[in-house]
Amino acid sequence: MKVSLIIPVYNVEDFLDRCLKSVEQQTYKDAEVIIVNDGSTDNSYKIIDDYVARNSNFVTYKIENSGLGGARNFGLTKATGDYVVFLDSDDYIATDCLEKFIQCAEKNGSDIVVCNSCDVTEDGTAISYSKNNIKEETVSVYSTPNILLNRPCAWAKMYRTTLFEGLAYTPREWYEDLRLTPKLYLRADKISFIEDTLFFYVQRAGSIMNNSKIARNLEIITAFEDLLSYFKQNDVYETFKEELEYLVIEHIAVAGMTRVLMSKASEKKSVIAKMEEYLASFDDLYGNKYISTLSLNKKLILKFNKNKLYFLTALCMKIKNKIS
Repeated sequence: MKVSLIIPVYNVEDFLDRCLKSVEQQTYKDAEVIIVNDGSTDNSYKIIDDYVARNSNFVTYKIENSGLGGARNFGLTKATGDYVVFLDSDDYIATDCLEKFIQCAEKNGSDIVVCNSCDVTEDGTAISYSKNNIKEETVSVYSTPNILLNRPCAWAKMYRTTLFEGLAYTPREWYEDLRLTPKLYLRADKISFIEDTLFFYVQRAGSIMNNSKIARNLEIITAFEDLLSYFKQNDVYETFKEELEYLVIEHIAVAGMTRVLMSKASEKKSVIAKMEEYLASFDDLYGNKYISTLSLNKKLILKFNKNKLYFLTALCMKIKNKIS
């Protein structure tokens, strides 16, 4: 079994060494490590060249800036592994990450292997742990539809490479993983889960989710229109309606609107108005059975945002941030 690890890189010189070191120190030594320099203008290339020079299984390519999705797509064209893993260049992995992925896939014949992850500060301090909600070791999205409720990020997963045939990440757009991950789940016959925390997601000020370009948050609507259309085209939208619409609730009605509300951008009112319009296009969105699984804090925010009590959402977030 061969594994290709794809790492898109764009102007992350302060974090890249930690990322690549975590790959270099893997207990599994035979991975094909594909580093895609996505048009970086800082010193990232020097760090990349140093690791490539001393690791025979590391290879690098430089492309014109194509965004995270475009860089991942390019990496996929170069991958020769039976499986592929994505690692963002400001994040890092546990030293036994790839070994545990492979052991699980060999044991279960998995199409996708999913692990737990930890959100950390820039200095590596743990903020919160993201644990998968599936108790069985190996399932499918048909037997266990709430797989779709898991964090839809591209990372913290290992995929059978053939799952990507005819599919790709959307270049130069946000939420490219939200568009694609549920589609990959739909294609997979066997999805396996590892209880170990193997991926560490660095929350930094310059990341996409903390970016000040507020209007780009509307790209989440385009992402959902694409995703829901795919499920409808495959005649399975009604089968997974509750799960898909819950994702709309969590990622727009809770997280997306709150992120916009907490910004100081002048256009935030117009962005919120367009989010409100999209949410109103669903029938009985707030009768979703999975709302009960939200944390108390998210339930409060959902209630405030649903009733346009945005000042209460802002107050709630300020209190939470002060406590944390």
